[in-house]
Amino acid sequence: MAGILNNLYPPIVDTMMPSFVRTTTACKVYFSLSSYNDSADIQNVQVTVSNQNSSLTALDPTQYPAGVKITSLNVDTDIESDDRYYITISPSDLKDGAFEINQYYKVQIRFTGTGAAAFTSSTKVAAWLTNNQAYFSEWSTVCLIKGIQQPLIYIKGFDSNDTSSSTETVFTVSEVVDVVGSMYYDENEDEDEYLASYEVNIYDSNSRAVYESGIQYSNEYYPNEINHKVKANLTNTTEYTLSITYTTNNGYSNTVSYTFMTVSNGIDALNATISVEADEENGRMIVTVVSTDTTEFLSNLCIRRTSSESNFTIWEDVYISLINQGSSLNLTWYDYTVESGVWYRYCAQKINAKGQRGTIITNRHPVMIYLDDIFLTREGMQIRIKYDPNISSFKTTLSESRTETIGSKYPYIRRNGNVAYRQFPISGLVTAFMDEDGVFISKDSTFGDNLEYYEEYNEENLITDYNDFVYEREFRKQVMDFLYANKATLFRSLSEGNILVRLMDVSFTPNATLGRMLYSFSATAYEIDECSLDNFEKYGIQTVGEYSTYIEYTYEQKGQLAGTYVGTTQDVITSIQSEIDLKTISGYIETIYYLKWLRIEFQGDPYLIVCGKDGSLTPATASDTVTENMVYGYIVYINNEAILVSPRGYYELLDENTEVISVWFPVSSEVIVDYIGYISEVEDTNSYASRLYYYTRAGQLWGTFDTNTSLSKQIYAKYYLDYKAYYQKLTAIDRITVESSPGAVVYVKDSFDDDYYRHVVGPTGILDFYDDEATISAFYFCGMHLNPMTDETRLEPEDDEYYDTGITVYSLDSITNPVKNGVYTVAATESSEDETDAALSAVSADEDSGEVTVEESETIYDEDEATYTLLLSEIVSDSDQYIWYRGQWYTFTSDGDVLCPVEGLVDYIYELIKGEY
Repeated sequence: MAGILNNLYPPIVDTMMPSFVRTTTACKVYFSLSSYNDSADIQNVQVTVSNQNSSLTALDPTQYPAGVKITSLNVDTDIESDDRYYITISPSDLKDGAFEINQYYKVQIRFTGTGAAAFTSSTKVAAWLTNNQAYFSEWSTVCLIKGIQQPLIYIKGFDSNDTSSSTETVFTVSEVVDVVGSMYYDENEDEDEYLASYEVNIYDSNSRAVYESGIQYSNEYYPNEINHKVKANLTNTTEYTLSITYTTNNGYSNTVSYTFMTVSNGIDALNATISVEADEENGRMIVTVVSTDTTEFLSNLCIRRTSSESNFTIWEDVYISLINQGSSLNLTWYDYTVESGVWYRYCAQKINAKGQRGTIITNRHPVMIYLDDIFLTREGMQIRIKYDPNISSFKTTLSESRTETIGSKYPYIRRNGNVAYRQFPISGLVTAFMDEDGVFISKDSTFGDNLEYYEEYNEENLITDYNDFVYEREFRKQVMDFLYANKATLFRSLSEGNILVRLMDVSFTPNATLGRMLYSFSATAYEIDECSLDNFEKYGIQTVGEYSTYIEYTYEQKGQLAGTYVGTTQDVITSIQSEIDLKTISGYIETIYYLKWLRIEFQGDPYLIVCGKDGSLTPATASDTVTENMVYGYIVYINNEAILVSPRGYYELLDENTEVISVWFPVSSEVIVDYIGYISEVEDTNSYASRLYYYTRAGQLWGTFDTNTSLSKQIYAKYYLDYKAYYQKLTAIDRITVESSPGAVVYVKDSFDDDYYRHVVGPTGILDFYDDEATISAFYFCGMHLNPMTDETRLEPEDDEYYDTGITVYSLDSITNPVKNGVYTVAATESSEDETDAALSAVSADEDSGEVTVEESETIYDEDEATYTLLLSEIVSDSDQYIWYRGQWYTFTSDGDVLCPVEGLVDYIYELIKGEY
C-alpha cells in the first residue's frame, strides 16, 4: 500500500485474460499502472497463481517455494493504450509443466518499489519478502486465466489442418467458394472451449481485400461449425488467399490462411442455357434453365443472383433444389423478391453430393423489372394490389426527446438509441381480378374436386366472372388469412421499393354499391428488418433450399433377358445388374433393388422333379426310380423359395407386393425372362477428386486434316487419362492460332455461341482466335475457299480460282478430260447419254494448250429443245456440284469451298486439370 516509504499503487488488471495454448504458449497478463506511478518506480513484479477450485498455489514449489514468482515488468511497444504492461506465466512455471485442461487459474499481481533490496535467489524469497514488505504495493484484483488445447481448423477442400496457414495452392472447381468446416482439437481429453465467432476474408495477389464477411457468430447448437458462402464473383484462374480469423468463447484468437485458385471451365459443367424474363404483370422474374442435350439430369441445381446495387460483384444463392425427374433439365423458377428499378443477372450451376460447385452459366445481359402495382409477398404467395392502391403517408419513426429549460430560449433535442423504422398505411380493393393469372390462388385450388359442379352451376345460371359472388367471397377469405397472419411480409412498389414489414390494424370495408361483392382493405405496415436474401430466408418470404448430400433417382424399367442359367452364381438379378452396369453413364451408380413383376418362359424340355413330403423340390437324377411323388416340370428359386413350374414352361409372378431379390435355377435352364425392375441411380461420390492440380500450357497440332474432323476432340483425347489413383483431362482451350495456306476454311464455335462460324485464312496464312471471356468449344477445317475466275482470256484458272463449266452430267465417270478447277454439276435424276454428250460438247479443253473454249449454247440442244430444257432445269434443281481440284474430284459448295483435306498447323493454349482420388 502506498505510504511514507512506498508510493506504489496496485496494477489495474482485467477480470480475465484471453485463453491461450496450454502446453506451448506463455500466458501474458496485461495491466495498466496507476496514474500516480510510472515504470521507473517499479523494481520487479510479484505474481501468485492458484487453482480456482482449491485456491492452492499452482506454481512449481521447487522453483517458487514461497508460492510467489518474482519477474520483471514488460512493455508491449505495439500497444499504445495504458494496458500495455504485462508479465508472463509459462507452462514450466507450474507444477506439472502445463496448464490443466478446463481449469481456470487465479492470478494476482503486486509491485516492488525501487527502495527494496535487489532479489537474488528464489530459495531465499521468504526472507526477502519479509524484509522488504514496506516497499510492496497492495495485491491487484483477481484475474482469471485459462489454458486450452491447440485449436485446429478444418476447411472442406483444403487439406492443411495447420494452426496458421497453408502455402500450397488448392484448386476449387467453382467460381463461388463455400467455406465449410469446423474447429476441433487433436488431443484426447474433452475441451469445453468452443468457437464463438469467425471472419472470412479473401485477398488477391496484391493483398487487396476482395471479400470481407464481417464477424460471423457460430451456431449455438453446433458451436464449432464454420459455414459461410462467399458472395463474391471470383475471377477464373486467378490466385487468391483465403484468411479465416477465429475467436473462442474465452477470447483465444488466431488466423489461418489458404492459397487457392478457382478453375471452372469444363468441370462439372452444366450443359444448359439460362434465360431471364421480367414478368411485370405479376411482379416477378422468370428464370428458365433448359438442357442443351437430351441427357438425363440428376444433380443439385443452384441458381444465384447479383444486382446493380453491388455493381454485379456480390453473388448470392436464391434457389437450390435436387432435380431427379429422370429427364433432361427443363426448370422454370420465379423470383418474387426483385426490386423495381434494379438490374439483375442470374447464373446456374450444379452442386454435387459433396457440396462442390460446378461451372456456371449466366445470362449475358442484365434484366430490370418495372412494377406498376403494389405487391405483398410471403411464403410463395403473393397479393397484387392492382385496384385503388393507396399510401396516404410515409414516415420514419425515430426515438427522440425534446427538453425545454428555463434558461434556454430553444429546446434541447436528443436522439435516443438506434431506433429508425418506416411505417405507412396501405389500402386497396380486394377482387379476384387482381390475380388473373392465379399466382395467389386459383379456382382449382379453391374448389378442388367440386370445380366441375361449380362451373356447371355458373353456366346454367348465367353467372360470369363479373358477378361471381361465391368466388369473390372465397378469394377474399384467402386474402384475409394472408393479411391477418402473424408473419412478416415483403412489400414492393415502384415508389417505395422493397420493405420488409409486419401488417397491423388490418380492416375490411364492403362496397355497398356492388351488393358487398367487393371489399376494400386498409392496414398499417411497420418495417421490421432490412431487405436481404438472408432475411427473406429467415422470415420465410422466399426460401433458398439446401443441396442434397445423397443424390438418387429411382425408376421402374421393363426388360427382357434370354440365356442359359444354372446355380446361385448365375442369379438372374446379377445378370440384369451386369447389363445395367454396361449402360450406366460415368459418374453414377445404378443398382437394381428388386423385381416387382416377373414372367419366365422355359425353352428346354421339362424334367422329372422329386416332390418331398416336406414340400421340397429336387431335380431327379438318372439313378432315381420313377415313383408317384415325381412330376414333370421345372424348378425356379425366387427369393430362395423353390417354385414348381408346369410342363408348359410358363410362370408369372402375380403378387404385386412381392419384391423379388433373387431368381436362380437348380439345373441348367434356357429361359426368357421378362421383368419390371425397380432401379436406383445414385451419384458416385467416389468419382470426385479429393485434390486438384491445375496447369495452363501450350500445345501444337499439325498434319493433313479431313473436312469436318473435330480437332478439339483430338486435343481433348490427347490429354485424357483415367486411372485408379488419379485422372487428368483438358478443361478448356483458351486460344488457337491456325497456320495454313491462304483460303483454308476453318469453322469455330466458342463458349458463348451455340453455332459454328466460318472463317477463311487470309493472305498472311494465320488466323488467331482469342477472347478474354470465352473459350474455344470446338473447331475443324473444312477445305479450301476459291474465288470465281473472272478473266476468261486466261488459258486456265489460277490455283486460288475456280471455273464454272456450266456442265450437268449424270456421272463424273463420263467426264474424260476435266478442266483444272472446273466445277461440274452431277444430276440426281438420270439423263440420257445423248443429253450428257451434248452438254459435254459445249465445254472442252485443248490438251496441248489447256485453253478453255465454250461453244454456242445451241449446240447443246437437239430438235426437241423445249423438252430438253425442261429436263435440264429439273436436273439442276436437284443436283450436287463437284470440282476437279489437284487431280481429284471434290464436293464444291455454294460458298465457293472445296471440301478437300487441308494441311495446317494449330498452336493452342489449354487448361489442364489433374485430380487425385
